[in-house]
Amino acid sequence: MPRLSPACRRPCWHVAMRVAQRMPVIPVSPPLIPSGLHMTEHLRTAGAVVIDGIRAALLLRPRGHAVQSGPGMFFAMLALYAVIQLIIGFSTSDEPRMLSPWGISTLLADTLLTLLAAWLLAVMCERRAITWGVASTALAATTAVSVLIQWPLDILVLRLTADGNFDAAGWLYLLGRCWWLFALFAIARWLQPRRQLANLAAAAVAFAVSALPWQWIPVVPLVEQDYEALAALENPTGDDITGTGFEEDSNTLAFNPEDLMYAQPLLMQNAIATLKPRTPGKPNLFVVAFAGDGSENVFRNEVEYASLLFSSRFDAQGHLLVLENNPASLETRPLATLTNLHIALDAVAARMDPTEDILLLYVTSHGSKEHQVLVGLDPLPLNQLTPEDIADALETSPSIRWKVLVINACYSGGFIDTLHDDSSMVITSARTDRTSFGCGTQSEITYFGRAFLSEALNQTTSIPAAFTQASASITQWETDAGIETHSEPQLASSSSIEAKLESWSRSLPARAPIPFAPADGAGNGPTTGSGE
Repeated sequence: MPRLSPACRRPCWHVAMRVAQRMPVIPVSPPLIPSGLHMTEHLRTAGAVVIDGIRAALLLRPRGHAVQSGPGMFFAMLALYAVIQLIIGFSTSDEPRMLSPWGISTLLADTLLTLLAAWLLAVMCERRAITWGVASTALAATTAVSVLIQWPLDILVLRLTADGNFDAAGWLYLLGRCWWLFALFAIARWLQPRRQLANLAAAAVAFAVSALPWQWIPVVPLVEQDYEALAALENPTGDDITGTGFEEDSNTLAFNPEDLMYAQPLLMQNAIATLKPRTPGKPNLFVVAFAGDGSENVFRNEVEYASLLFSSRFDAQGHLLVLENNPASLETRPLATLTNLHIALDAVAARMDPTEDILLLYVTSHGSKEHQVLVGLDPLPLNQLTPEDIADALETSPSIRWKVLVINACYSGGFIDTLHDDSSMVITSARTDRTSFGCGTQSEITYFGRAFLSEALNQTTSIPAAFTQASASITQWETDAGIETHSEPQLASSSSIEAKLESWSRSLPARAPIPFAPADGAGNGPTTGSGE
C-alpha cells in the first residue's frame, strides 16, 4: 500500500473528523445488574431504617439511613407496623379471633398522625426536603415503642393494678404514653444535632398533634375476639360475651351514629335535670343503672325494672339515672358509655350528702374472661368497661363514701379486688372464673336480675339478705337446667357498710312488691307499676 505524504494526511484527517461528527451517536448501555441486587439493597436500607426506629425508641439518635427514602419506604414501615400489630393482637386475644374493621381504622389513624408529626419535625427542624425519610424513621419508631416500651409497661400496669398498687400503675401508664415524646426528641436530635432547645420544642409540638387526638379517638386492637363465633360455641343459655350486632326483631331501629353522639350532652343534661334534692334527716339512696350491650333487650329490661323497683320500694324516686344502649331508647336515655358514667356519677355526687347517703351502681351486660364488661351499640366503637374504669369513675368530687356496686356479667368476680373497700359492698353475679346465665334474645331478664331484683328485693329491703336469697335461687335454677358449673355469685362486704345499710333499711317505709315486666318498644320503662 502506498504511503501518503504528510501533506496528504492532513486533509484526510479533517475528512475523517467531519465524517465522525456526522455519524449518529449510539448509546452504550451500562452493564446489566441483576434485579436481586437492587432488592437486596432495598432490604438492607429497610433494615437500617428499622434499626434507626429502635434507636429512637431507646432514646438514641438515629443514624439517618432513611435520608434518601421516598414514600415507598414509609409504606414498607407501615406494612411492618401492621404485621407487628397482628402478632400482638393474636398473642393477646382469645379464640375465636377476627380482624377488626375498627382496628384497621385505629392503625390508619395512628399512621396518619405519625406522618403529621414527622412533617412538623421536618419543617421545624428545617429539613423539609427529607420529610419522607423522617416519616419512615418515625413510623419505625412508633412500631418499636409499641413493642419494646408500651406493651411490657401495659402488662406491668395490669399486674400492679391487680395487686392494688394504683399509684405506681398510674405513673407507669403515663410513662408509657409519654415515651413517644422522648422518641420524637431523639429523631429531632438527628435532624438538628446542635439545637437542643429547638429540638425539644419541635418534639413537643409533634407530640401534641399526634398524641392528644387519642383522647377522643377510640383505640381498638387490630385483632380481637370474634364474639359472634364465640356465641355459637358457648352454651346458648350462657351469659358470656356474644355478638355485638343488633338482634333481628321489631325493636331494631336505624339511627345516624354522628347525630346520636352529638345528642349525648343534651340527653345527659335532661336526665340530670330530673334529679331532685336529697331528703334531709335520713340516709338517701341514689342509683345509677348501666345497661352495656345494645344487642339484647334483656339488659335494658333489667335496668328499667331496677329504676322502677328502687324508686317505688326504696325511696329513690328522683335520685336515679339510667344509662342504656338499646335501639328503642336512643331518644329517651343517654348511652351507657364510660364518658356518660363519669358524668352521671359526678352529677349524683353533687346532690348527695357524701358522708351520709348511699350510692347503688347497677351494671348489667356480657362479660369476658379478661374482666371487661361489654359496652356495645353497633356500629359505634365504644370502649369496654374494666374494673379500673369503674374505680376511676367513682373518684368523684365530692367523694362518695358509702357504695353498693352490683356487677351482673360473666366473670364479674374479677371486679371485686379493684372495687371493694371498707365502705363499699361489691356484689357480682358470677365468680371470677365462671359464667352467669339467663341472657339471650329470648330472655326477658337474667337469672341474677330475676333472683336479686324481681324476687329477693321484693321480699326484703336488706341487700345482704337479698343476695343470700338470690344466690340460693340461682343455684337451684342452674341445677334444674342441668348446668354443672354453677355461676356462684359473690359478695364482698365489711361490718361498716353492712351497719350503714342496716340503718338505712330500717328507715324505709313498707311498700308493696313491684312485679317485673319487660320494657316496651317505645323507649319507655316497664309497662307495669308506677313510673320513675
